[in-house]
Amino acid sequence: MLARGLEAAGATRALEAFAGAGRSVVLTYHRIATPGPSNPFYDPTVSATPEGFRAHMAMLRERFRVVPAEEMASPPDPSDPRSRAAITFDDGCRDNFDVALPILREFGLPATFFIPTDFLERPRLPWWDHVAYVAKASRLDRFEVGRTADDPAPIAVDLAPPDRSAAIMGLIRPVLAGEVPDVGAFLKRLEDRARVDVDSPALGRELFMTWAHLKALAAEGHAIGSHAHSHVALGTLDERDARRELALSRTILEAAVSRPVRTVAYPYGWPGAVSDRTFRLAAAAGYRAGFTAFEGTVRPGCDPLAIPRLNVGGGDSPALLRTRAALWGSLGRSWL
Repeated sequence: MLARGLEAAGATRALEAFAGAGRSVVLTYHRIATPGPSNPFYDPTVSATPEGFRAHMAMLRERFRVVPAEEMASPPDPSDPRSRAAITFDDGCRDNFDVALPILREFGLPATFFIPTDFLERPRLPWWDHVAYVAKASRLDRFEVGRTADDPAPIAVDLAPPDRSAAIMGLIRPVLAGEVPDVGAFLKRLEDRARVDVDSPALGRELFMTWAHLKALAAEGHAIGSHAHSHVALGTLDERDARRELALSRTILEAAVSRPVRTVAYPYGWPGAVSDRTFRLAAAAGYRAGFTAFEGTVRPGCDPLAIPRLNVGGGDSPALLRTRAALWGSLGRSWL
């Protein structure tokens, strides 16, 4: 990875100087936890350990002016030369409240939390966490599971020690690729073949925040945004259903926190999961700022309904985050 090489070469300061003042970057976090055997869910959704997140926040407070995500829809203040950063969390996981909030409070930093409202209304495991839970809980070393009930070439699942992460990705990729027409039926077949019973509602209550948590976040000055209603790729829906996802989520959230909801992070957020139509529908639904999974920093002229972000991964040190932001800033990408 180019950013890692530049970080190792000590080029971060030079990149920051080349990129100039007034850069704007939005960081995407998901879970703040410790990956590995103690985590029963999908490890790649862990953006940082608690210690790593604290180090990130220390760097952001020192190097950036940290602002609510909605501010990225407006040009930077020309009288303030500092670079801007916004801290965002997707999915509404419980550790955002239990772990991240005290650290945000410690550093006095605002954040924006993007919530898929259906996961709070009807708690359950998202399909990717369901897959990971089954694979981690199974006592079998090997089995096969079909993408469909009569799949002639079922997925071979190898759970032999020491690491099951490759097997989990082997189950997740076909779903992402659209090879599994009925994800619910696939999960049931997976449970049966792995000999694991999953209490999805109970695990969903463990994984996600509650409405009381959202109200507490809002009361502390953090922003609540939409992550659509059911965490579906909006670009794959017909226009009526996409419009409903955006409008319903906003209505539910505003009633829950008694505050305007003007920001949305599009589920998945990559090309195909979002499109120009998605951005148009978000504007029509009353959103002022929309956030994608397109990699980049926020440049002048960026569409406020198609703002890029930098996804934070478990291996991102504070120095690497600085390098990634500076690299994108120096490249001048804007994702218009």
